[in-house]
Amino acid sequence: MIADFQADREGFLGARLVQLSDDEWLDIVEWRSPADFAASSAKGGNLPGIRAFFALIDELVSMEEGILR
Repeated sequence: MIADFQADREGFLGARLVQLSDDEWLDIVEWRSPADFAASSAKGGNLPGIRAFFALIDELVSMEEGILR
């Protein structure tokens, strides 16, 4: 997934996967700008690695945007 994001998503800076409990995970994805995140979201799972990663997500509990300081 990371390789596909790096190859195809302008402004992708990195991602981290945090285990909160046995069955709950938090994805932290960093983007250069909100516009880069929006453009990536519009592409969806257009590459095999990204599509496979999205397929593993049973439920999206919430999504927030913020600024790293």
